[in-house]
Amino acid sequence: MAKQADLNDPQDDGPAAIKAVRTSWRRRQIVAAATRLLETRGFHEMSVNDLATEAGISVGTIYQYMSAKEDILLLVFLDILEEYRRRLPEAMEGIEDPIERLIAGFRAYCRIVDDRHSAAALAYRESKTLSEDGLEQVMALEVETTELLAACIREADGQGVLIDGVDVTLLAYDLVVLAHMWALKHWYLAERFDVEVYADAQLRVILRAAVRGRVLPRYEKLLGASRV
Repeated sequence: MAKQADLNDPQDDGPAAIKAVRTSWRRRQIVAAATRLLETRGFHEMSVNDLATEAGISVGTIYQYMSAKEDILLLVFLDILEEYRRRLPEAMEGIEDPIERLIAGFRAYCRIVDDRHSAAALAYRESKTLSEDGLEQVMALEVETTELLAACIREADGQGVLIDGVDVTLLAYDLVVLAHMWALKHWYLAERFDVEVYADAQLRVILRAAVRGRVLPRYEKLLGASRV
């Protein structure tokens, strides 16, 4: 994927930086248009011409970023996965306590899903349309981003914070699915919660199931129970 230029880095000044920023902007433009069309028409009913019209660019420009129609889906999926990979570490940075870091990471995950709930729901509905290579890319990125949560759980388990018998990988994927549920059931959940309250409510359930009782109150104080 195109490297995003850091506009605050003097080494990125000049034509290369401008091109990188323009490329990143154009990809986001295509992804946003594709998400809208995929949501209303589905993959098989959408044409590259439709996408170009929706994005306000030429078909030729579309093909600068993909070689086949199937790449549109991959571009949408990779875009949201790259957001997880970028924003979770930012949210978790500098937090020493592993459960507090997990809380910050899950909240960030839910915020990303909220920002891209249509794309996140599409990832479930249309993943079967991806090529084998595309699916492997998506799966590899998902494993990488889920490991950010699993590492916190593993560290907490090593410190004796969790009850005996917690399966680190299973718990990490439980959290991933709970974050994605905000997109899958957004039509209903958004009537009852905002995303911050939703994230804390789900964290409360998970922590009560996994964290030892003697330390649980410390973490529950972080979850805004009065807002639920």
